[in-house]
Amino acid sequence: MRIGDLAARAGVNIQTLRFYERKGILRQPPRTTSGYRAYSESDLSSVLFVRRCQLIGFRLKEIRQLAELHSEECGPQGRRSAQARRGIQTIARERLRIIDEQIETLRGMRSQLVGLLNETDGEPDPVCPFRKSEQNS
Repeated sequence: MRIGDLAARAGVNIQTLRFYERKGILRQPPRTTSGYRAYSESDLSSVLFVRRCQLIGFRLKEIRQLAELHSEECGPQGRRSAQARRGIQTIARERLRIIDEQIETLRGMRSQLVGLLNETDGEPDPVCPFRKSEQNS
């Protein structure tokens, strides 16, 4: 399939695919005799994998690492090596730690906004909360 077909099926634009290629996240596809990129179903799977990873917060560097670990050959009985599983778990745990930190930061921001709204709620001509603290000094 050509780049436009891949982009449409993956729900991304062509520039995104070219960017993924430059960054080594998507393989450089073979070219047809006329010079067009020739993508396969496995390329579509790769792009969809990248998009799913981005949706849950992984950065491109992490996605590249996950893709390498994910593509590692499975041994007998279709299981990944313990080393690959540990690598995937390490990356996922670190992303989870970062997400938890972000959640705590957002909770603090939310609490401050609720406090600000409570301070100004119902006052006919509320004093600016930033000026209020200056007046108390």
